[in-house]
Amino acid sequence: MKRIIWQSAFVTSLLLTRSQAWARVTFAPYVSIKSTKSVTPGKKDSSTENETLKQRQEYGINASVSFWRLFKTQLSVGQSVLTTTSKVSEAKDEYGKIDFAQDLNMDTDQPDNEVKIKETQRVGKFSLLLDPSFSIFILRFKLGVTAMQRIIEKEETDREPTSITVGPKYNPHSGFGAGIRFSPRMYFMAEYNFFHYNYPTEIEPFERELSVSYNVSI
Repeated sequence: MKRIIWQSAFVTSLLLTRSQAWARVTFAPYVSIKSTKSVTPGKKDSSTENETLKQRQEYGINASVSFWRLFKTQLSVGQSVLTTTSKVSEAKDEYGKIDFAQDLNMDTDQPDNEVKIKETQRVGKFSLLLDPSFSIFILRFKLGVTAMQRIIEKEETDREPTSITVGPKYNPHSGFGAGIRFSPRMYFMAEYNFFHYNYPTEIEPFERELSVSYNVSI
């Protein structure tokens, strides 16, 4: 009986030691370029469509915990700031979630007034990662949830400055990537991610992101 207990204890300690050897925490500063595309009817001809593309740079940091070198959980926090200037009649929310004219108290009687909109996005992401590796090369597949808070400030001629805060709101994201390992504890990763802001009504990704990061494990 004692022998069985000692054998069980030995196997348990061996498994724990191996798990600790496989488990690893990684930190990675990242920078990304996010693009959003919005389509609106033409002003003179409603049968035509106007397409607008906006890009924003996001900076942040990733922290991940790996299990058995293959599976990881990752937490990311980041922020982006975008300032645009346009006419009142042309100021639209590219996400289609906010009525700028009403929520930001714009003077719609003066559609040619110049309006400056500054949007700060604070983003948190939780992801499940699958990172198979081949020699020095790494592939990545991910699924997760994004929490985004939007802080929008408006300045308009002859109007008091206005600001609103929206969210945080939660939506799924997915992505894939590839990287190269410089050492057992350092590697570079490039990812292409999709943010499904219209889920569950639409799966088609609305916002896309190209992200690069430099990862250091401890």
